[in-house]
Amino acid sequence: MILSNFEKAARGKVVFNDGESIIGMIVDYTSSFDNDDKYAYLTIIPESGSLKGKRVQCPENEVKFAEYLE
Repeated sequence: MILSNFEKAARGKVVFNDGESIIGMIVDYTSSFDNDDKYAYLTIIPESGSLKGKRVQCPENEVKFAEYLE
């Protein structure tokens, strides 16, 4: 999944390769040039679940699908 299309902060959904998903506010995109591990990341703040309110980094190689909601 190419994550560079998600540069604006907005409510979204991220689905991982293992089928798990997170819905919340996508707050940041970090390009692979800014990371030592050579992956791009989306940062999302989940609306619910055990990670509610925390910043979760989603590495590009683990994301199957992402979309903005609303």
